[in-house]
Amino acid sequence: MLPSSRFAVLCALILMGPSCSAVNPTASLDYTPSTLPTGPLWIATWLPAGMNDFRFGEQDRAYLADLGVNAVQWLQRYRDDRGTAEEQLMRFASDRGWHMLAYYEPSNYSPYDKLHNWATRGEGLDGDSLRAVVEGVYRQWNATPAFAGYLIGHEDYRREQYDSLSDVVVALAEIDAERPAYSVGRLRDYEDQHAFFDALFDSGGRDNVFQQEHYVFRGGVPSQGGSFQRRISLLADGFDEVARGLEGRSGRWHAIVQVQSEVRGTQVYYRKPTPAEIRLQVGLGLSRGASGIVYFLYSSGVEELRNGEGRVVETRVYEGLVDAGGAPTSSYAAVQQINGDLRTLSPALELLHFHGTLSSRLLLQNSLIRRIDGEVEVGLFGDGTRISHILVVNRWAHAAQKVRLQLSESAAFDALTGVQYDQVKDRIELELAAGDFHLLRIEQRSSKDG
Repeated sequence: MLPSSRFAVLCALILMGPSCSAVNPTASLDYTPSTLPTGPLWIATWLPAGMNDFRFGEQDRAYLADLGVNAVQWLQRYRDDRGTAEEQLMRFASDRGWHMLAYYEPSNYSPYDKLHNWATRGEGLDGDSLRAVVEGVYRQWNATPAFAGYLIGHEDYRREQYDSLSDVVVALAEIDAERPAYSVGRLRDYEDQHAFFDALFDSGGRDNVFQQEHYVFRGGVPSQGGSFQRRISLLADGFDEVARGLEGRSGRWHAIVQVQSEVRGTQVYYRKPTPAEIRLQVGLGLSRGASGIVYFLYSSGVEELRNGEGRVVETRVYEGLVDAGGAPTSSYAAVQQINGDLRTLSPALELLHFHGTLSSRLLLQNSLIRRIDGEVEVGLFGDGTRISHILVVNRWAHAAQKVRLQLSESAAFDALTGVQYDQVKDRIELELAAGDFHLLRIEQRSSKDG
């Protein structure tokens, strides 16, 4: 569905009450709350030990440890006297109580191939040989504390790849039912979104995870105004699609957040998001029920895209959270602060189910929030039956907002401090910094409260 038509349907939604029939941002009057609670937030970064070359010296370790993540994903090929890059990071993550995903590289991998799903990239993998691959990865890492799951797919958009993806999920479920499978991509780019989610979530396994990547801060995107807000709506719409795809399934999803700039040739293809824009992306993901945040990317360097003959056809220069020499860039401190806030927020969210989202883009009559003064997104959370919490996200990244919510027969409390918000004629007022988000607990007021 085109973004314009999705938004048109969104504008027609009405919240029938603070219950399991709550409005969903993804074009449906009825939305079944998420099957699983949010769980502890997964806070991760991609490519954490250099980009072109493996770099993991004492200072590199210190910067990574201080970032405030609890998980790491994806490494380049490397081996020295301390082991492979993957082995070194697994030990590092285990020592810190972090999580890390394992992956399998088929023997026919070229130096410039991207990660793709295990079954399609192997040499003649059938049922028995695929099982042998899975058993090999399981035996290699099973005793490692950081080992948290299997990264089995990346941008496997073609419909003909889904059967083999399903085969991998089935094999994983049979051999290691305790750890989930993970796949990465932008849902809208899959040829058959429903069939892809069937393969990833309904083939077996324990609470598999889709990680949604979508980078909206292109080189020419301004920092405020209508054009900026359209990009934010596009990002939110993509997150909506993931939430809708997961409805009724036992699984979770993570938001991959753009922190990088990227130059292709002489063109600034992606500009670097500001600290407030990074925070806004995180808040939008959480407001759509994301159970994790993954920062793309940590390291900086040059990617050379090659054709089948190995000839460079495009050069891409990335700047992430640390520069090519490993020193923090302007985004590092911002992400460090956000991660501290996420660690504080996680215990308040982990038992809550996602119930849907309201938006100030056009708020029609409902029985939870009568009026919104300000530009915000509001994530709805509860116990799977009734809504008990709302997450309010400032859509502005250029300035703070004073947001007023007129509630319907509800009292509101700061979910982290327990402090009740003052209400004047059912209105509460929130001071939201640029791109910021606040979690509120709401309670039905008794008639004597007035």
